[in-house]
Amino acid sequence: MKLLIKDSGIWQWAMFSFVLAGLTGFLYRLGFIVPLPLDLNLENIRYAHSHLMFFGWAALFPMYFIKLDSVPGYHAAFGARFMKSSLWFSLIFGFLSFPAFLLWGYQPVEIGGANLPLSAIISGIVMIGWYGFIAGYLITRKNKHNFNPNVWFEVALLMLFISSLGAWGVGFVEIVGIGGPLFGKALTHFFLAVFVEGWVLLVLIGLIARSLKMQADDFALSPCILVGLIAFGAPLTFPYGIPESFVSINMSVAARMGGILIAEGVLLFVYSAWKTQRGKLSLWIWPLGFLALKGIMQLIASVSPADLWLSDHGIRIFYLHVTLLGALTTGLIAFLSEKESLPKKYFYGVLLAVSVLLFSLIFMTSLWPESLSGIWIYTALTVTAILPIIAVSIFWMQLNRS
Repeated sequence: MKLLIKDSGIWQWAMFSFVLAGLTGFLYRLGFIVPLPLDLNLENIRYAHSHLMFFGWAALFPMYFIKLDSVPGYHAAFGARFMKSSLWFSLIFGFLSFPAFLLWGYQPVEIGGANLPLSAIISGIVMIGWYGFIAGYLITRKNKHNFNPNVWFEVALLMLFISSLGAWGVGFVEIVGIGGPLFGKALTHFFLAVFVEGWVLLVLIGLIARSLKMQADDFALSPCILVGLIAFGAPLTFPYGIPESFVSINMSVAARMGGILIAEGVLLFVYSAWKTQRGKLSLWIWPLGFLALKGIMQLIASVSPADLWLSDHGIRIFYLHVTLLGALTTGLIAFLSEKESLPKKYFYGVLLAVSVLLFSLIFMTSLWPESLSGIWIYTALTVTAILPIIAVSIFWMQLNRS
C-alpha cells in the first residue's frame, strides 16, 4: 500500500525540514573550526537547528502518520480535513520560526517600539496547529464508526499538548518579565522533557507496535501500564537539564524516579517486541536497539551520582541524539522503507550515517579518553554531521522515484 500518494506536500516538506535542520547542525559544527559569514551566532544557529528538527520532523511527520492511521481513504470528513489543515498550519509557522531563531535566538526584537520575543511567539503559534490537529483527531474519533483507537498515539498526543504548555510559558515569562532567567530555563526544559520523553517515545513505540501488528498478549505488561509508566515519568525529568546547583533534593529525586519509570517502560517494550516478534523484526531491530540503548543510559543516569552525568553536557547531547536521531529517525525511515517497498540498502545507508554521527558525539563526552582528544575532534564532528543529510537526501530521492 502506497501511503505517500495523498497529501504528498506535507511529507515532502517534512523531509526537507530534516535536511535543512541537518545543514544547520552542520553549520553549527563548522563554526567551531572556521569563521562563519554574516556574524552568525552559534547559539542562535543551535536554536534554529533544534526547533526546526522538533517542529518539522519530530512533531510533523509522526502527526502525519497518525492521520494516515486514523483516516486512510476518509479525507472528505471534517475531522480529517481539520487535521490536514492543522498540519499545514504547523508546517508554515515551523518554517517561519527558523529564520527568527537563526537571527535572534530567544532575544527580544524591537517591533513598533516594543521588545518582543519573536522566536518564542512564533513557536507558540506552532502549538495552535498542534491543538487543531488534536481537535481534528478527537472529532474523527467521535464520528467515524469503525475507528480503532491506538493507546500509544492517543497518550502521545496528550503529551504533545502538555509539552506545549511549557513552550507557551517561555514566551509568557519573557513578555511579562516574571520568574527570572531560571524560571524560563525550567519551562524550556519542561517542554523538552515532555516532548522527547513523552511525545517522541510514545508515538515511536506506537508506530513500531502497529507496524509489527503486536497484540495485547505480546506485551510483558499491559500496553496501558507501559504507556502510563512513560507518560507519568516524562514530566518529572525536566530537572535533568537544569544546572546541578539549582536543583533541590526533591527535584533530583523526582527526576530520577521519572527516569526509572520511563526506562522501565521502554525496556519492557523492547523486550516484548524481541520476545514475540523476533522473526518479523527486519529493519525494526535497529530502532529497537537505539531504544534499548536510550533506556539503559537513562536507567544508569537515574541511579548513579549526579556528578557522573548531570555535569557532562556532552553525555546529555549524546543521549538526546540517540533518542531523536537514533531511535526516532531510523524508526520513521524504517516505516517509510517498508510501507513504500524500497530496497533495504537505502535504509542501511541512513543507519550507517546516523551511527557514525552518534559515535562521533562520544568524542565530546567524558567517556572518550583524554589522551586521544585534540583539535581534530571538531573537524571529525563537522564531517560526520553532513553524513545523515546525504543519506536522507538519497533516501528522499528514491521515495520520489517510487
